[in-house]
Amino acid sequence: MAQNTKLPRGITRYRDRYRVRLDHEGRTHALGMFETIADARAALNIARGDAARGRFVPPTQRRAALKAEAVKAEHEEMTLGQWSETWLANLEADPDRSRATVVSYRSVLKNHVLPDLGEVRLIELTTEQVAAHLAALARRPSRRHPGARVNGIAPNVVIVLRSMLNAAVKAKAGGLEHFEFPAAAKHRRVRPEDDHGDVASPEQVRAFTEAMPAHLQIAIPLASWCALRIGELLGLQRRDLEHLDDPQRAVLHVRRQWNVKANALTPPKADSVRMVAIPDALLPALRQHLESYTPTAHTAPVLAGTRGARVSQTALDKAWRAARDAAGRPGFRFHNLRHTGLSKYAEQGATLAELLHRGGHTDVSVALRYQHATAERDRALTQRLSRDITLPPPHR
Repeated sequence: MAQNTKLPRGITRYRDRYRVRLDHEGRTHALGMFETIADARAALNIARGDAARGRFVPPTQRRAALKAEAVKAEHEEMTLGQWSETWLANLEADPDRSRATVVSYRSVLKNHVLPDLGEVRLIELTTEQVAAHLAALARRPSRRHPGARVNGIAPNVVIVLRSMLNAAVKAKAGGLEHFEFPAAAKHRRVRPEDDHGDVASPEQVRAFTEAMPAHLQIAIPLASWCALRIGELLGLQRRDLEHLDDPQRAVLHVRRQWNVKANALTPPKADSVRMVAIPDALLPALRQHLESYTPTAHTAPVLAGTRGARVSQTALDKAWRAARDAAGRPGFRFHNLRHTGLSKYAEQGATLAELLHRGGHTDVSVALRYQHATAERDRALTQRLSRDITLPPPHR
């Protein structure tokens, strides 16, 4: 105790060390612990001098500022690649986000973004860098369509990269608070146009069907006249086909799809679960197919191979390409069978709501494309009606 009375005010002895405190503006600030009295006196004198000049910063405040600066520096080290993992993880955790979308986004980033931009710090990424990267991607020749003027890479990269950077700005990831995405050209068609359009005649659908292997023939009329997407077709199970012996009640349920990107059965596209009436003309062939080629289990795939497993999309696509070539429509897409069926359905006078339901669409603008068939049908019927109309000659 006697030793403490000899120490300057603000310095006390504690466990063989010297504790220094400073009273400033009504508060006591701990300046630290020191090994020698000389160091303690020096620290106290410096603090008193700063206080006299109005420059005193409490050690706790100074340490907090240094920590914040260190955190900021570490935060700003985040690269585009590091943020992409955080962003994708957030998407995967979103129950409303399809697994296939996340798989697709990850593939786009891995193959077309991260090799060139992955190591760039978010805070240092510029509009010019992104624009130059997109331009380089756009110049690449299309692998699937070597003769095409453009490829399908850059537009997909624009969608993914813009979404990811918007999310980064919103989260202030890596210190990024604003980013001006470069103007990007709209998606242009990669595939050559089909000279005959994207609708086949009923006769051509029959020719496609006849050219398919026997165990896959039913795929063509189902895709056409029930307006199924290829994933929905591959996701069909025996239990999804009901009342096939009753033309008035025969229906097909779209409850799932084979998602090639996720390599799994997943729910169909948003709001695409539906029940579709099966045309009478399909029922005999459909019953025969189930009897001959579909395993007996309720959950058996309608399109099955020789061992009873689901036919792969690759195998179906290979058979389809050979069939369309044999039928004289080499550029016709499998998805366009759906257009064929919906166009014919519209010709029968289907309303927009009915088209939306049968096609499993949520976007009215997509379903409206089939209304042109209704208009053409209306014109043809009107012309036939005109032949039966007689009117008196006009007054002069």
